[in-house]
Amino acid sequence: MFGWLRARRRRRWLTEPFPPMWEETLRRQVKQVERMPAELMEKWRQRIQVFVRETSWEGCRDLKVTDELRVVVAAYATLLVLGFEDEWLSRVRHVLVHPTPYQGRRARIGVEGIDYSQDNWMQQLEDDVEDEHLGEAWCEGGTVIIVWSEVPTSEHLVPPGTNVVLHEFAHVLHELLSSWFPTAYNDRGESWLETFQNEYGRQVRDANRGRRSLLDDYAAESPEEFFCVATECFFERPIRMQSQSPTLFNLLKQCFRIDPMNWMT
Repeated sequence: MFGWLRARRRRRWLTEPFPPMWEETLRRQVKQVERMPAELMEKWRQRIQVFVRETSWEGCRDLKVTDELRVVVAAYATLLVLGFEDEWLSRVRHVLVHPTPYQGRRARIGVEGIDYSQDNWMQQLEDDVEDEHLGEAWCEGGTVIIVWSEVPTSEHLVPPGTNVVLHEFAHVLHELLSSWFPTAYNDRGESWLETFQNEYGRQVRDANRGRRSLLDDYAAESPEEFFCVATECFFERPIRMQSQSPTLFNLLKQCFRIDPMNWMT
C-alpha cells in the first residue's frame, strides 16, 4: 500500500515543471550540470524533485535550511543513482545539516539506532562527544548528516576532489549494493570484488609507506571508506582518476552504471 502511495505522489510531483529557481541554483552551484547530456539532465531533475520532497530536512545549530541548500544536497546525492533505472534513495528519510564541522555524539546510537517513534528523537543525538565530524550516514535509521560548509559550491572552498554529500551517500549506496559486489565481474571476466580489494590493498600500502596517491589517506581506513573516498574522486575528478587509476575508474563506472567522462572536460 505504502509503495503505491509513494509512486502516486511521485507521478504527481513529476507532472509539475522543475522550478526555475532550482534550475538557476543547479547552474550556478553544481559544476557537473555544465555538460550533462540532455537525457540525463532530465532524469536528474526528476530525481532531485522527488528527493527534495520525500525527505525530511533539519538544520542543526541554528542553520536555516533553504531551497538552495536542499537542491544542492539533493543534486549531489542523486548524482550517484543516475545510472540506475529505479533507485530513488527512498531509504534516506532524514537529512540533518550542520553549518560547520561538529563533534560527534553517536556512541550508543551507532549500536542501538535512533528511535524516531519517540518525541525526543533529536535529544537522542545528544550522546558522548567524539571527534570532529564532517558528515555521517546511518543507513538503518535512514539518516544522513552533512556539514554545509564542506559541500562544494561557488561560496565554499573545499579540497579538490572532495565532496561530503557524495561521500556520505556513497555509504548508502554501498549498503544497497552489498549483494551485488560479490556476484559482479569486471569487463575482463574477473571478480569485481577481488579486483576492488586489490585496489584497496594498493591504497593501504601507499598510505603505510607515506606515498602520495590520488585519494586521501582516509581511503585506507577500511574497504568501505575506500569506496566512498573513491566515489568522491570519480564524480569530482574523473579525468584524473581515469588517467592515474584506470582500473579503479572502470570498477566504479561499472558499479554506478554511468561514465562521468561523458560530461566532464
